[in-house]
Amino acid sequence: MTKLSISALTMALLIRRSDAVCEGDISLGSTCDLAALETALSGSTCTIDLLFPDGDAATAVQELCEYDAPTQFVAIQGTYQLDQRSMNGGGDVKDGENTFDIDVARVKRFIDNEMDDQVIAWPEYAQKEEYNPANGYGDNGYMPNFNIDPDAEKGSCKLNTAMCCFVESQFDFVDNSDICRHDLSKSPQSNHIKSAWSVFSGDESSHCVGFTWEDGDIYKGNTLFYTSLYQTVVNGYMGNVPGAPMCACVEQMPVVTKADCVTSTGTGLQYTFSVDKDTGDVSASHSVAMTYGDCGGNDLKAQVKAVHADTAIATDIDEYLVGANNCDDTNAEYLNSEQLLVTSASNRFTNIDGAVEQGMTWRQIFGEGIWFLPPHLDPAEADEEMRTLMEACIPALGRHCLLLRKCPSCSSEPHRNIVYQRLTAFPAYQEGISTATTMDVPELFMNKWREPNNVMHVDYELYTSVSDALSKTNEWQKADYNTNSNNYGFPRNSGPTSHIGNNWNSYKWGGATAENHGFYVEVPGDATSV
Repeated sequence: MTKLSISALTMALLIRRSDAVCEGDISLGSTCDLAALETALSGSTCTIDLLFPDGDAATAVQELCEYDAPTQFVAIQGTYQLDQRSMNGGGDVKDGENTFDIDVARVKRFIDNEMDDQVIAWPEYAQKEEYNPANGYGDNGYMPNFNIDPDAEKGSCKLNTAMCCFVESQFDFVDNSDICRHDLSKSPQSNHIKSAWSVFSGDESSHCVGFTWEDGDIYKGNTLFYTSLYQTVVNGYMGNVPGAPMCACVEQMPVVTKADCVTSTGTGLQYTFSVDKDTGDVSASHSVAMTYGDCGGNDLKAQVKAVHADTAIATDIDEYLVGANNCDDTNAEYLNSEQLLVTSASNRFTNIDGAVEQGMTWRQIFGEGIWFLPPHLDPAEADEEMRTLMEACIPALGRHCLLLRKCPSCSSEPHRNIVYQRLTAFPAYQEGISTATTMDVPELFMNKWREPNNVMHVDYELYTSVSDALSKTNEWQKADYNTNSNNYGFPRNSGPTSHIGNNWNSYKWGGATAENHGFYVEVPGDATSV
């Protein structure tokens, strides 16, 4: 990503000096890039080389299009500090000594005079361009609340969805959502807490509103402004849920029952490069007509599922927007996963090691969370043990023993019980990542779910129940694997009919919903043979 200059972020002004033969306005149409500029200059005496005599026209055009043509988010309030504090629920509007009208005056002027005819860029800041790459947030200048860098180790917008939850208002407050809980470790840059959690009674007032976007949406900065600062200025909404940011990507926000949905649309977008006839300086501008509104009757969860249908995002959003009257149930599950509540009559949280489940006796080989059990300390012995257990059924049954992963904390129902049936012999052992000729069987399931010697419908099948596995029906159809050395374990984003994310386990990483699970191998014979 192009490094950002301080002037680009604080004054939204990037210029390149051209030769005198290039002057006046150059219309690029609805696209701002080097190709559009080259098309606009075709047949003209002004050329790319004359327009940018210092060379590196591609970089110059990219910077003009990204940081000069649109309105920079930071220009609305004036500083990174004001943006960061307001998105976290503080700032002068919430904590200042002046009246509300004085504190919001600058943003109100923008709303009254510019909001409807400006493309607003996604917030980036010079203050973050060194901090972010040095701390795992990617080579960018994004605010931690809204880091959309897909390559960032700690990127926070994998669901392409952001939300604000307000807890008070200067005017009439509309309570539209219940707050269920918040994992404070998901928003450490906002609360400065490494690890903690809060569970709420559901009686607290909150007004939540958010939006979702597709990759390449150039108007998502406008929608972010409409979701956040606009709501504060026009509707008086402010204040954050304790321990959470007021506005952030949904992964950092509290779990709530629902949120309203908003959107923005631009029409007639036109970009223009202008050359100053006296200095030769090149600047970029645009014109557009913006429209803001709701999502056609959809709340945020429904809109996410509509926009991102048939992707993991459509199912992963269920973890953050749980639906009306569901706080008690989802909080009970969460607290069970933290080992705080006594298990109910349901056997969902009962360890089945040595017990009969789905007509079979099972032996646990390893697990995490409430069913914590590490594998053998020696990797070679752990591999030999697992192979021996899974091959024990071959003499009597002509097949490998079934492998069952039980995961009560998984957000996807099919992933709470996954049955793995091995179809082919395991290749030779070698510690670590599977190769074309070797496999570390425990590591394959714990951290390195990969395709070599592990091809769905060839080397194995996945099922949601033992009965399906024994009858060879309802096999899962969508396989997914690591393509590098990442520590994503079983079953990555595999699913029964489509890819489903965030239900993989990892004994080296956290972050998914499989933090409580156990792996069990079928025991041949009756229950006394454990």
